[in-house]
Amino acid sequence: MNPSKVVLSEKDFEELFDLHFENLMGFVCSYVRDEEVAKDIVHDVFLTLWKNRNKLYSLYSLKTYLFNFAKNCALNYIKHQKVIENNERNIIELNENVTEELEYYEQCLSRLESKLSKLSEKQRLMLIAHFVDGETYKQIAEKFGISVNTAKTHVVRAINYLREELRDEMLFLFWLLAK
Repeated sequence: MNPSKVVLSEKDFEELFDLHFENLMGFVCSYVRDEEVAKDIVHDVFLTLWKNRNKLYSLYSLKTYLFNFAKNCALNYIKHQKVIENNERNIIELNENVTEELEYYEQCLSRLESKLSKLSEKQRLMLIAHFVDGETYKQIAEKFGISVNTAKTHVVRAINYLREELRDEMLFLFWLLAK
């Protein structure tokens, strides 16, 4: 079966449009359940037909071609809408998770700040120097004019105090300090 080339004049196109537009609208609307969307899809179908009018072959009737093409466009629209809905759901879920994590993070930081403020100034400064600035006990000792053992004792006492006071958040705090 050899398909022959179809020549679609402007007049033929207008007649085809007038003859099938309403039926195509109802057909597409039965899939997408939205009249405005159906109208857009049917307009796109006719626009594509017009743009490709020089590439048409009569393997099927133009009516069959239009309805099959409209059906495919409607199904693609539905598929696309499902992807959008899934993405929106995922974004909402991620946003909720991030919000929860941020609230937990802020609570932990607030507790840490509260407990750090209860340390002596020397212990707090030495703890920060060791864990935040990455200084060794020797560097801390030189900085504060004390022995290495005294520097180590201050840092260890501060850690023990925080460990006791922030037992539940310790893993989280070590993760923060590692960053």
